[in-house]
Amino acid sequence: MRLKESWRHWSTEQSKDFLRSGPEGKAHPSRAKTLSLLDGMSSVLDVGCGTGVMFELIRDLGLHIDYLGIDVTEKFLEVAQSLYPEDRHRFRRMSLYETKKLRRKFDAVICRHVLEHLPDYVPAIQSLYSCAAKKLILVFYLPPRPLRSKRKLDEHYQRGFYTHTYDLGTFLDHVLNKLSPLPREVRIHPRQGRSDSRYPWGDRYNIIYEVIRRSANKAS
Repeated sequence: MRLKESWRHWSTEQSKDFLRSGPEGKAHPSRAKTLSLLDGMSSVLDVGCGTGVMFELIRDLGLHIDYLGIDVTEKFLEVAQSLYPEDRHRFRRMSLYETKKLRRKFDAVICRHVLEHLPDYVPAIQSLYSCAAKKLILVFYLPPRPLRSKRKLDEHYQRGFYTHTYDLGTFLDHVLNKLSPLPREVRIHPRQGRSDSRYPWGDRYNIIYEVIRRSANKAS
């Protein structure tokens, strides 16, 4: 599936600053919480890695984690590889629907602020979960919430920027609780910081779903 990218024409400088500084940057509470959930993990797949902000945080904290970031936006990957030339191999252009090509599992799989852009995130979540040996970490800036449609609400905030809010009941009962194999536990971490107040969605808190697998095997 080809995703519509409103940021594909950004300059290098615009891309470099994206989600690195400001209210939604490196200091955002959802990033700090995500880092805490990596305690004890030896490898991580960062889906929608952008310009490498999470890699930068992991490196700055001195965490010994085998990191791989994937993204579909070539401009972002070019920025990441230019910022970290010795680790350029850790950033790869790949869709989350192609993760089987990696032919390995990671202790943790992170997917932050990506699922809101997908018209159907059910196959995406199963694909990501299949790559996780220990846990899948899903971070929403448009959290699932009860909806009358029981499916999703299309929220087109600006031209070329398509986002969806998904029904909470459907997400929990028919997505997370239907993953194969069934998770051992789903931990919910609410109120993980708000988005930039200048945007229409800035009044909503990030929420993190930590999906823990039954198997405790190490990533291969």
